[in-house]
Amino acid sequence: QMPIVNQILPIWEWPQHKEYNCSVIHPPGDWWTREYGVKQPFFGGWSILWGVVCEYSFQILYIPITLALYEEAKRVSCYKIMLWLAVIDIIAIFSNSIFFGILIIQGYVFCTDPWFVWLVGCIGLGMWCGASINCLLLVTNRLFELLHYTHFTSRRTTQYILLTSVYMFYFTFLTPPIFTNSKEKGMFFDPFIGPANLATFSNWPHTANNLLIVMATAGLYISLCIVLIVKQGGDGHSRRVKQNKAIFIQATLICVFNVVASLEYVYMNFFPANPTLVEIGHLSWQLSHGAPPYIYLLLNKTVQERCRKLLGIRRNRINTLTATQTATSSHQPTNSTFVM
Repeated sequence: QMPIVNQILPIWEWPQHKEYNCSVIHPPGDWWTREYGVKQPFFGGWSILWGVVCEYSFQILYIPITLALYEEAKRVSCYKIMLWLAVIDIIAIFSNSIFFGILIIQGYVFCTDPWFVWLVGCIGLGMWCGASINCLLLVTNRLFELLHYTHFTSRRTTQYILLTSVYMFYFTFLTPPIFTNSKEKGMFFDPFIGPANLATFSNWPHTANNLLIVMATAGLYISLCIVLIVKQGGDGHSRRVKQNKAIFIQATLICVFNVVASLEYVYMNFFPANPTLVEIGHLSWQLSHGAPPYIYLLLNKTVQERCRKLLGIRRNRINTLTATQTATSSHQPTNSTFVM
């Protein structure tokens, strides 16, 4: 039988596909929740709480951060990419945290409400793949800047972002979506109508995204760190590495969340997975979209300074003196200074 992934259909035609016909067993509705669903108040409650905190924080923190990135994007290409990533993260949190939490608290499976579960899955899948490809674009941009390759002009960066958006919309609208399943406490390509059928419901483009794009991004982050160490060598090696410790922490955190979510979601959609592993995979996915504003605000000096200006907060005299000393002891700032 031809796998579902080989049959490219627009999003509005997928629910009519025979492989997703719930009525073969029973018409869609609460019967499916009673028979196949399991209410998950704890994990569901966490997901909603995390989503609400993130969205509330986005309004308080991410909006100033986004405005800061917008100002920087006028002259530094990497912040244009980060700005688009911010938009993707805000949308993704609604799918993989807030609506996911609501669904598993109520014990939903695909056939409880096919269209709603479908919509949540389409958005979640599309935003994940969009974030993956834009993270790859971001780290490539940083490497080019550090190596003084003037490839990412403002116009060219915009063109790349448009291409990554086409990539994101392809996964959102033209590949099989991923469905929330309260019993398994995760999201799967198999709607679990009858016995599990992983071969039929595998999504190979998603697998390629997770294994190639995400792993390539992690590899480039490692390369980024190596380049930083090499470029900051010499007499001031130890001092300069210490000054840029935040860059390494940012890279590590972003890599960990993305890689764990990537590998776990590939594994559990091909092989039976321990419920704890499924939870860790989904938690990593949530963190990969929700943690960046906190990472940027805590560790990114440029974003911190812009937010202070936007909020009217003055730095204390000690910080000002420290910044002045750092500026006078460093090279002339360039686009390469803004690594993350």
